[in-house]
Amino acid sequence: MSNVDEALLKKLNLPMLNPQQREATCHMDGPLLILAGAGSGKTRVITHRIGYLISQGVKPRHILAVSFTNKAATEMVERVAHLIGKDYAKDVYLSTFHSLGNDILRQDIDALGYKKPFTILDDADQREIIKEVFKEIGLDPKVIDPKAVLAIISRAKMAFCEPAELREFRFNPDTPFAQRVFKYYQQMLKGRNAVDFDDLICLPVTLFTEHEEIRKKYAKRFKYVMIDEYQDTNHTQLMFLHEIIKDHMNLCVVGDDDQSIYGFRGAVADNILGFEDAYEGTRLIKLEQNYRSTNVILNAANSVIANNTQRKAKSLWSSKDGGDKIRWIVCASERDEAEFVAAEIERVRLDLNIGYEQFTILYRSNSQARLFEEALRQWRIPYEVIGGQEFYDRKEVKDFVAYLKVCYNLNDENNIRRIVNLPPRGIGPVLMGRISDFALLNDLSFHEALKMIAERPDCIEGIGHKVATKLNDFIELLDVYHKKFSTIEKTGQGSLPEAARELMHRLDFENYLRSQDNNNKIARRRIDNVEGLLSDISSFCERHGGSLDKYLTRLMLDRSSNDDDEERASVRLMTFHSSKGLEFPVVFMVGMEEGYLPHENSKDSLKDLAEERRLAYVGITRAKEYLYLTMASQRSRYGKEEVREPSRFMDEIPQDLLAKERGEDTKSLGSHQEDRNSKYLELAKKMFDF
Repeated sequence: MSNVDEALLKKLNLPMLNPQQREATCHMDGPLLILAGAGSGKTRVITHRIGYLISQGVKPRHILAVSFTNKAATEMVERVAHLIGKDYAKDVYLSTFHSLGNDILRQDIDALGYKKPFTILDDADQREIIKEVFKEIGLDPKVIDPKAVLAIISRAKMAFCEPAELREFRFNPDTPFAQRVFKYYQQMLKGRNAVDFDDLICLPVTLFTEHEEIRKKYAKRFKYVMIDEYQDTNHTQLMFLHEIIKDHMNLCVVGDDDQSIYGFRGAVADNILGFEDAYEGTRLIKLEQNYRSTNVILNAANSVIANNTQRKAKSLWSSKDGGDKIRWIVCASERDEAEFVAAEIERVRLDLNIGYEQFTILYRSNSQARLFEEALRQWRIPYEVIGGQEFYDRKEVKDFVAYLKVCYNLNDENNIRRIVNLPPRGIGPVLMGRISDFALLNDLSFHEALKMIAERPDCIEGIGHKVATKLNDFIELLDVYHKKFSTIEKTGQGSLPEAARELMHRLDFENYLRSQDNNNKIARRRIDNVEGLLSDISSFCERHGGSLDKYLTRLMLDRSSNDDDEERASVRLMTFHSSKGLEFPVVFMVGMEEGYLPHENSKDSLKDLAEERRLAYVGITRAKEYLYLTMASQRSRYGKEEVREPSRFMDEIPQDLLAKERGEDTKSLGSHQEDRNSKYLELAKKMFDF
């Protein structure tokens, strides 16, 4: 090809890839399914394929690569930039499904009858709206669980249907109520010019199906599309994707059906299993060489997952010979299990001279973490529980972020309701109700109603001079900072972090937080959290520029904790679900018992049991060098001692790969290695007669 970039092609160094990786990288047109086993270098293939497409004359702006988390997307951006250079990388669209949906809606949501800009609701905002809907249609939240109703509505959106059409929920007693709430909920969202997280996927599908010219605009823009973790896609994401690629069919998907573990979120494993049927002429490439684990660990994983019948056949292997046996530890009780794990972590750390961050403890349910936390504290081992309360979910952080959101968008009704009496301005629930009625009666936004009432307090009953003055100050504050943040965004003049800090001082936010708690330590911690938010804004601006819109969007789409946590030298405790995509030299899979893994709620369903087996597979393949499987012979449950049975998945691991021990008889890893070295020494003496 005359437009081949030979310099870039040379930089890609394709001979360094293994044959299957190279074949996947060099595929150009038409549908491609890359079955990428755990640790097989799939991100390397995606980044090299992006580089290869560009080297063959494809313009970077015509390439779309989608992952499922902002962390994965950010890593992809960095790796593409490192591989092919920042100039090429900056024009490639590397994103998540939700970020892509958000960007499309920011451009074209007005075609659906919304105004620009719109508001994205978080979980707490959604629950508040659901409560309002309950009140409006006469449902009692003490009788019908609003969270359960909201969960069904979310599943319906991800299936692009109404709650009553969900087959798996047809016998759920909450489904009829979810069906009743659904229409009102959607109307209330649109009335407030707001969307929820699921709408970031659903509304682009509606936009594309109702407005062909808009669909074609994005189909022409994105001529080559790649999707990572394809096994985690749901029905609506598949529709979203298909609308973009159906004109050219240049679709490359990467995934592993054996790691499809998010069925509870609506992920459909059949999307990857049925890809070849859905897209005629699909080229299939399997990445089976693992660069992470020993062959002992991989053989165990292969043996377990082979018991699932609905899967694409593949078998992981490694060029690393041998490896230590997997240690199966049977402890007398749950406390003995936790004590063993803590002690073993300390012994292995000293034996191998490695840091605490090299260890993880994996469990099926969050409730299992408590005893391990206790044991780690007793041994003074630093640890971190992944999946605890998010930094951005703390009330004081959410409150200040609400101010930022309203200063960006004065018609953000949900957040202006949150902050209108924060700090207190004498506007209680009764007065809030009157203001809402006044806004509705006069066809005003909540902000417009507040502004009118501040100017003419006699508009409604209950607004005294003191409240009116505070309300007027509140409106003026919002107007001032709306203009300030808009100026920074449009002209680049001024500093977003400085303006945010100035807003905090104008609100006297520190004294407000101190007034909310008599405990000085707790108050100080809350103040520090807001300071942490301001630091986060500064850090964001250094990397991405000073746009409040971009920062707020990042907050909504990336709910992960600070990146600094990853550098902390501490043992990670997490569920199997949370561990996907991670790797550790030493892994403890705890609670390997019937009732935990597989979970007791999954044992009677072949489909659910298959997903539990995939969870076991994911857990095993997190381990690079050393894997421990632990259980308790009996546990205290509901005040009674209960005899426990080993997980059925233990029987699926070849016994020659396991070293089974009782907890009280266990040796340290160092002792095991000494025994092994002694055997090698004895063998050498016999062979070489010395």
